[in-house]
Amino acid sequence: MAITFTNVFKDKILDTIRKFLTTEFAGAITVYTGTFKNMGNQSIRLTPVGNDLVTQTSGLGELRDYIVDIGYYFKEKTLKRDVWEHILRQVSRIENLFDDNRNNTYLDGRLVSMRINEKTAEEEEIEGLNVVKWEFRGKYFSNQS
Repeated sequence: MAITFTNVFKDKILDTIRKFLTTEFAGAITVYTGTFKNMGNQSIRLTPVGNDLVTQTSGLGELRDYIVDIGYYFKEKTLKRDVWEHILRQVSRIENLFDDNRNNTYLDGRLVSMRINEKTAEEEEIEGLNVVKWEFRGKYFSNQS
């Protein structure tokens, strides 16, 4: 017997986030999912990390907290005051977008931490690359009977 299911991570979490980011930045910043890519001057990468069970209700389904790493990439070799102002303006804009979409398809979506220029070895290889990374968590009720 085949089961029916929804691909929660893709359809309810990643696609929802991608949609509001793409709408806001209207092609000025590429939004993608997957392995790191050198995508021009600015990009946002969504990386699914995992989920945690919050509660399971017999016969009703389960509430899970989905975890996504969000990376904002900006290339600039010389970090002068106006460049930092641009980066921090984009950081505030992105954080406000997530706050405005706190209860989108998912519940209680929140950016729980943010780090600037903590880079992977792969990211370090790109000259002038600056990175802002957040951990996003959002709940979704699924597997309803």
